[in-house]
Amino acid sequence: MPVLSYLHHLFNAEQCQAYIHTLRWKDRLLQCPRCQSPHIGRWGTYQYRPGCKRYWCHSCKRTFNDLTETLMHRSKRPLSYWILATFLLCLSCSSRRIARELGVHRRTSYRWCWWLRNAAVSYETDRHLTGTVEADELYHIGGHKGQAKQGGPKSLGRRPRCRRKKCEPGRGHDDKDRPAIIAWVSRQGAVVIQATRDFTGQMVQKAADIAVQAGSRLYTDSASSYRALKGYMHEFVNHTKKEYARGDVHENRAECLFSLLKPSLRVFRGVSKTHLPGSVGFFQFLRNFHQLTAFEQAEMILYAALDPSIASKAKKASYQHSCCQPQSSDISLQASWICCCQVTEDRTFTDLQGLRNF
Repeated sequence: MPVLSYLHHLFNAEQCQAYIHTLRWKDRLLQCPRCQSPHIGRWGTYQYRPGCKRYWCHSCKRTFNDLTETLMHRSKRPLSYWILATFLLCLSCSSRRIARELGVHRRTSYRWCWWLRNAAVSYETDRHLTGTVEADELYHIGGHKGQAKQGGPKSLGRRPRCRRKKCEPGRGHDDKDRPAIIAWVSRQGAVVIQATRDFTGQMVQKAADIAVQAGSRLYTDSASSYRALKGYMHEFVNHTKKEYARGDVHENRAECLFSLLKPSLRVFRGVSKTHLPGSVGFFQFLRNFHQLTAFEQAEMILYAALDPSIASKAKKASYQHSCCQPQSSDISLQASWICCCQVTEDRTFTDLQGLRNF
């Protein structure tokens, strides 16, 4: 028998609370999260949460603390659970593995993981690649997993997809449980990954307009959907003629990115089509900040999770572009199921490294 059952037992509650306090109000005005009034004062502490500071708002006459309106608001678990869960998530651990390491129920871990992933995607909502960009596509098997809300199997209107489904030849489609994943890789290092319903020319054009700045140089293969792109300096290599590189024209970086994406998705042991955009969006976050350590990445996620505006969207999983929402009035717009996960290239977070020196 080990001396300690879980690693978070070594954490100090007051030190965790002081760290969260510094992270919450760094570069943010200490104000009421409900009415945004700066007229506040100290209002004691909590007996059941050591170190948690309590405040009184003179405008709305209500109290709040460092966790109000965040992902950790009203959580019955200590902050050490959240910090360790975020760190393990950045190490690409599954929700069940995190549940075992923390000693919580797997449904609790599953909910936390998706909230934290959505908070991480908030860093990836404004990226536009410039310069020379490579693109490639991948068809990933994904179906409807889990049970219906009322219990029992989901009503799919067809036979359920069996395990180890053999891929059908040709292009995939969302109706065939093989949605497309398009990767846009800048040669300056940034990446954008989009989960799309299909791989038609209209879909690829809309995805390119979201991910790549107009006028950029674009290198792809000879797929007809790529050849129909407009607004870019487009060149392609013909794989059917065994042409994989022609000088600087190639897509090797995009193909190498998929060699990293596939193992990260394999951790989930099958991904639902509903959660595929969120899964590739979180991988994009990890890839764009791969120069940071796992703790620094976790620190960025916690910083976003402590923002009330981001926390409310993370719980609703509402980080999607307006063109991602399918409209029943236009059949062509139903194909616009794109996860728009982007961030500006010149944005850095080196100032977060000083947060540990509180």
